[in-house]
Amino acid sequence: MRKVNKLILRGGLAFVLSALLPLLAIAATLPNAPHLVVSASGEVEAQPDIAHLQLQISETQETAVEAKRLVDQRTARVLTSVAEQGVAEADIRASQIRIYPDYEWQDGKRILRGQRVERSVDIELQDVARYGAVLDALVQAGISELGNVSFDLSNREALQAQAVQAAIANAKVKAETLAAGFGRKLAGVYHIDEGAAAPVVYERAMMMDAKVGRQAPMLIGKETVSASLNVVFLLK
Repeated sequence: MRKVNKLILRGGLAFVLSALLPLLAIAATLPNAPHLVVSASGEVEAQPDIAHLQLQISETQETAVEAKRLVDQRTARVLTSVAEQGVAEADIRASQIRIYPDYEWQDGKRILRGQRVERSVDIELQDVARYGAVLDALVQAGISELGNVSFDLSNREALQAQAVQAAIANAKVKAETLAAGFGRKLAGVYHIDEGAAAPVVYERAMMMDAKVGRQAPMLIGKETVSASLNVVFLLK
């Protein structure tokens, strides 16, 4: 019974220590002088200007040879259509084909439908304004289903730097306000921790038909690039 109690105690102690690790990390950077700790963040909004399109071209036929022939034909039409839209060859990536038996269940039995051949094509669209025209071209090439579409920023690093500057300004204002409220002034910066902000990429999957393309409005929301700081200020 004592053994069990020891195990429970150790488990609880481990949980408490893990919960306190962030606080211990901050405490390790605190000076032996009057100070205050400020957490601040900054944000910058921008319109994505790059689009990533993921296509999957697949066919199921009685033989793998016939399925591959049809996939090759459709892939060639896709590559030609996007090239005619001004997409650079370096921005088009076609994967190797995959071949596997395609089964379906009927009355509790697994029935072989045929041999399935798949191939993925990834397209990076550097000019998002061409998005509608490229979708039209893909429809004309015989693509009826589009996989994930994600949007990104070409100047993300510059926007991240702007967000950091906004966080710095925010930290200064908060620190000055707090210090003044207690009759103190800032004497300088002792320590800075920059938090990691994960990039946000907008994705969606969509079906395409003859109506998709220039006639369909492209609704892309703005992306928020953020930065966060923990700053230790000295007081005087």
